[in-house]
Amino acid sequence: MNYTTEGTTRRYKGNHLCSYPTFIPEKNNLCQYGCEFEFYINSDQYNYAEAIEALTQDIYNLTHADILVDEFSIPSAADRNRCMQIKPDISLQDHGVEISVPISTKEGIIHFIETIIPLIDIYGYTNEETGFHIHISTLQNDGSHIDFYRFMLLCDNTDLLSSWKPREGYSQNVMDILSSNTKQEARVIKSKKGTIWNLERIDTHHIEIKSIGGINYHQEPIRIINEFEAYAVYFVEALGDTTKEHKELLLKHKKIVDALSIERKANFASALGEAGILNSKNF
Repeated sequence: MNYTTEGTTRRYKGNHLCSYPTFIPEKNNLCQYGCEFEFYINSDQYNYAEAIEALTQDIYNLTHADILVDEFSIPSAADRNRCMQIKPDISLQDHGVEISVPISTKEGIIHFIETIIPLIDIYGYTNEETGFHIHISTLQNDGSHIDFYRFMLLCDNTDLLSSWKPREGYSQNVMDILSSNTKQEARVIKSKKGTIWNLERIDTHHIEIKSIGGINYHQEPIRIINEFEAYAVYFVEALGDTTKEHKELLLKHKKIVDALSIERKANFASALGEAGILNSKNF
C-alpha cells in the first residue's frame, strides 16, 4: 500500500473498494460514537515494525477511512478523528499500541469490535494496564447537554461501572469516590484528573467511558458489545427529561452524600468537580 508522510505519521489513503458500509453518521442522527483499543504487540512472536505493517494491511480491509500510522507520537492531522489511527499509547510501556476508529455510528462501533478484536489475538495481548474506551457525543449542535451525574447513577444502578475489575491507576470506578474523600485522598484524585475515573466528561455533550479492560478483555467481544449498547441507551436517557426513576436514583444517592460529615462532603464535592464529573455547587 502506498502512503504519504506527515512528520512521523504515515497516511494510507482510504480503501474505496472496502466491502463494508462507511458507518459515517448522518446529519439527522442524535449521537456519534468512537472507540479505542489498547493492547501490546507480542514482541516474542513479532518484530514490532513488521507487526504494525501487517496490522495496517488487515485494517485497510475494514474501513473506507484513511489510516494514520505513527510508531513514535500521536498523529496531529486536523482530520484525525475521521481516520483510523494506529499509534502509541502514552499510558502503556514499550510495544503498547492504541487503535482508534473514525467517528462512527452505533453499528460501526459494533463492526469494529467484531473485526479488530480478532486482530489483537493475532498480533498481541491485553493485560491489567490495557482497556477499551468508548466515546459518545451528540451530533447535532442543538445545545443538548448531558446530565452527567444522572448518567453516572444510571450506569451504576445496573452495575455497569463495576462490571470489570478496577485497574489501579488506569480506571477506577467513579462511584468509589465516596470512599476516597479524606483530604489526602482528595489530593490523589485531583492529581490523577482525567486518568483515574472510568467515566469522564470531555465537555457538556461528550463523554468518555473507560470501565472496560484488564487481562484478556479482548476475548469477550459479546460482553463488550452488550455493555457499549447499554451505555448508549443511558447516554440518550441523560439527555432527555428527568423521569420518576431518575429522581429516585438522585434522591437515593443524595441521602448517602448527606450522611457524610461536613468535611467529607466538601471533599467529595471538590473531588467530583476536579474530576470533571459535575459542578461541586450541586452539593
